Amino acid sequence: MGNIRILTSKVVVFIALMCCSISVHAHGVDYSVLRLSKMSEHTLSLTLTSSLDAFRKEVRQHFSKSPYATPEEFNEQLLAHIKKTLLLTGENKQIALGEGTVTLGHETSVVFRSVTLPKNLRKITLTNGAVKDIYRHATKLIVTAEKTGTQTHILNKSNDFTATFFVE
Repeated sequence: MGNIRILTSKVVVFIALMCCSISVHAHGVDYSVLRLSKMSEHTLSLTLTSSLDAFRKEVRQHFSKSPYATPEEFNEQLLAHIKKTLLLTGENKQIALGEGTVTLGHETSVVFRSVTLPKNLRKITLTNGAVKDIYRHATKLIVTAEKTGTQTHILNKSNDFTATFFVE
């Protein structure tokens, strides 16, 4: 009976530590997740998730001459920053992100639901400059497409926050 209690205690402590470490990553300023999901043959959904503090740092740095006063102004500045610095290219042409939405919270998400791809596009290069100014920042890129399955890449300073992947 005593061994079962000790084992149960160790399992509870292990689970608690795992939960704490996961929450640290989810809200740390040096980590973000970028998801690209193929919605149809020529359409992607793009979601960038990071801590609100990480996005605040970027907006403050790039819009210091016109700081936001309201959450709506912050959202506009964040979307402008991401559209300017998160680049998708295919066949040597930039792919427009389209209309985006921001969901504010400790973990803030920016979503572009309808990124239109050129026909016959096989390969995309993505550069995530949206958070590159944050010291030691890394982005986990997750690409999900029907034919190619799920691909993951780590974007950081060593690869200039850039990855190339297939979307066919």
